[in-house]
Amino acid sequence: MICKELNKEYLNKEELFEDLKANKELIIREKKSQIFKSCDKGSAVGVKPLKIDAIKGVDIDDNFHYIAVNTTNVLDSHGDLHVKGLWNKSVKDQQGKNYLVTDHKMELSNVVAKKENIEMFVSDIAYSSINKSFSGSTQALIYKVAKADIINPLAKEWLESKSDIEASVRMQYVNVELAMNSTAKNDKEEKEVFDTYINEVANKEDFEEIDYFWVVKEAKNIGESSLVLAGSNGATGIINEAVIDTSTNNKDEPLKDTQAETVDNLNDYNLI
Repeated sequence: MICKELNKEYLNKEELFEDLKANKELIIREKKSQIFKSCDKGSAVGVKPLKIDAIKGVDIDDNFHYIAVNTTNVLDSHGDLHVKGLWNKSVKDQQGKNYLVTDHKMELSNVVAKKENIEMFVSDIAYSSINKSFSGSTQALIYKVAKADIINPLAKEWLESKSDIEASVRMQYVNVELAMNSTAKNDKEEKEVFDTYINEVANKEDFEEIDYFWVVKEAKNIGESSLVLAGSNGATGIINEAVIDTSTNNKDEPLKDTQAETVDNLNDYNLI
């Protein structure tokens, strides 16, 4: 058995779990210190402008694009599982601060929409809305942008022609927990996390066995989200219809004592 986080091979699960538990705080600290582009780690989603008659609970305006830039409940190749509620605080804190760009390039020529012209919100959409057969729904981080405010000609052409395109969020983890399917008494906390979230994994069939994973309970959308050509998330697909429930918007915000300090200054990082 190989543990990617520790770059080490184990003879059995017990040894693996023991090492994971011993290094849990170090691994979580490392995950929280990085800024990820979700398309690089398997969390991009396919997007198209949502049909005006496909969304319930939101005042839909055909003059706007509604772009889902990230979704929950898909276990990615890094063993990370985004769960509902992770974007609630970021939506409040980052409203009016994030750009929509192409290919994660914070350059003038890559800007699709200016930050002041983007409304961010969180809502549930059916998996079928991104052409996936998973049962139930996923919670999406959505950028709402007026069609007239799309200033990148190429992106405008792609969006208005309804061509296949995907989206990716630039993010920093804030609250992460380790979930382990361990029977050891000392691993009771990690086992409880595993039992709580294992049934929320929509893409279980992508894995032969799930022994452990990392639950991302809060994340921060840093500076931008992007239109990209390709991502590797199992929930990638074209948004052709969705049921959005605004009753889920920005609820379940993590308690203040669970919130870690996050990055507010993009200049502190080498963003491309």
